[in-house]
Amino acid sequence: MNTKIENNSCQNGRINSFTQVNQMQQRGDKRGFGGDEVRVVDSMIDIIYPPVPFPSNRIFNTIGEMKIREMVEHHHTLLLKTKVGKLFPANEEALKMVIDKSADFFVEALGGGDIFTSVHGEPHLRMRHFKVPIDEQDREIWLAMYKKTLKMINFPKAHLEEFWNWIEPLSIRMINRRTNMEAIKRHHWQEVKHEFMTREGN
Repeated sequence: MNTKIENNSCQNGRINSFTQVNQMQQRGDKRGFGGDEVRVVDSMIDIIYPPVPFPSNRIFNTIGEMKIREMVEHHHTLLLKTKVGKLFPANEEALKMVIDKSADFFVEALGGGDIFTSVHGEPHLRMRHFKVPIDEQDREIWLAMYKKTLKMINFPKAHLEEFWNWIEPLSIRMINRRTNMEAIKRHHWQEVKHEFMTREGN
């Protein structure tokens, strides 16, 4: 009797999940083609991505390109002091290129013209970061440092919700290594907005 088990991976039945490939490499799995028994690779859903509401150009029109670049640089300065800092290049010039590239992305995403896509193409955050392993905890640190950054630079309160509702689900798309199969923790605006009511240091 033939038994067919559907693979419900996020790649339409193929084993193309970054997590599956990574785990197989770590375990040294052998494919086992042509064995005496039927071998089934377990179904696996890597990540279910929530929708990402990209912000309007109101933020760009309010704070401008330079302030956005200062925000991105400040965020990276904080990240470098965490365990995520080891993911960035140690070379000062290379680090500056990384920060500038990230700033270009934020400027464009917030309404500053196609300065990122015209040079680098579509973002595809997970694929771009695949050579640098980013797990759920790294994403938590990334978000926490953005929360701190927004408070420290006095990001306009009128636009905090719109900005947060973008970067919170966006950050999930940077995860390319899973450490567990639990759902990715969400940090919805309604749950975090009280943290922005007081400025850093107050």
